[in-house]
Amino acid sequence: MQINTAKIRELRQIMEDAVADGSECGCQLAVYDHGELVADLAAGFTAPDRKTPLLQNQVMPVFSVGKGMVATILHQLVQEGKLDYDTPVAEVWPEFGCRGKEQIRLRQVLAHRSGLYELPPYKELSELADWPLMCARMAEMKPETAPGTVCRYQSITFAWLAGEIACRVTGQAFPELVQRRISRPLELEDDLFFGLPEDVEKERFVLLDSSRLPRGTRYFLNEFIQTPEIRRGCVPSANGIMNARAIARHYAALLGPVAGVQLLRPETLDQATTLCRAPDDPIAPGDWAVFGLGYVLPETETGRGPVFGHGGACGAEGLADRRSGIAYGFTRNRIQLNNPGFPIRNRLRRALGFPEFPL
Repeated sequence: MQINTAKIRELRQIMEDAVADGSECGCQLAVYDHGELVADLAAGFTAPDRKTPLLQNQVMPVFSVGKGMVATILHQLVQEGKLDYDTPVAEVWPEFGCRGKEQIRLRQVLAHRSGLYELPPYKELSELADWPLMCARMAEMKPETAPGTVCRYQSITFAWLAGEIACRVTGQAFPELVQRRISRPLELEDDLFFGLPEDVEKERFVLLDSSRLPRGTRYFLNEFIQTPEIRRGCVPSANGIMNARAIARHYAALLGPVAGVQLLRPETLDQATTLCRAPDDPIAPGDWAVFGLGYVLPETETGRGPVFGHGGACGAEGLADRRSGIAYGFTRNRIQLNNPGFPIRNRLRRALGFPEFPL
């Protein structure tokens, strides 16, 4: 597929139509074609009062989209020989090796098959931003299901399960790993955050629009990201704050070089995008939680693996297609209680040749 001027007009119209009919408040879309940025679009507004237009360089919560970046860092460590997918977690994190977790492997963590999908007990949301505290609590946890037996989405615990493995192997804090391995090489220091700087929060951060929630409705992720300690801390499974350009650039650099930077070798990406599913763990119709090693694998006409990426609870997502060389990132700021179904995403995917899939 060629991303030409007509295609860009089509994408822009899809976004503007969604804003015009009220289904969207504000959204961003960025598209890379074989490592080149060919579209960087924004439509709509930063808030439901429709006073301030949304810009391409503004950043907003993308929630689980950040899991894709976490996975990328683990794959880099594997291809550097610092880890193996079958490395027991307890080998690099000794305190973890107790209460039935002794044989959990990196492979099982990345494929959401560790059995550690429940949040540890906490009193205040701010505690979730305390990395040493939460890692210590995860080390004390007992798996809810036998490790390796079933896929259960590690919605927030993925942050510490996967992230602490990387920290133990490298001796670096996770925000430093993101800077060194993704943000700095791809020149995304101003666009991708797991821990929002105060100046960026004041100048370019876009709050979620909760105006469509029924009165009195409590929405965990809105309360989560409204907590200052969460925004400024590091919970990379759920507190990523970035723009569409950052998401798309990350996935483009997995497909091939972007300004000379390629994040993973093709053989590493082959392993990362191989379906991880047990014969007795069937894929239910419409099930979005179908994983390779850390990336979701939508079904295509040629099977699972050519297209990969990760979405977020409020509708942001990043996808890459190994067949076409196209990668894209999408963000939106309106909370709707219909996750993972967002009509605008299917329209954009269809226009870009991606499968329509609730990612």
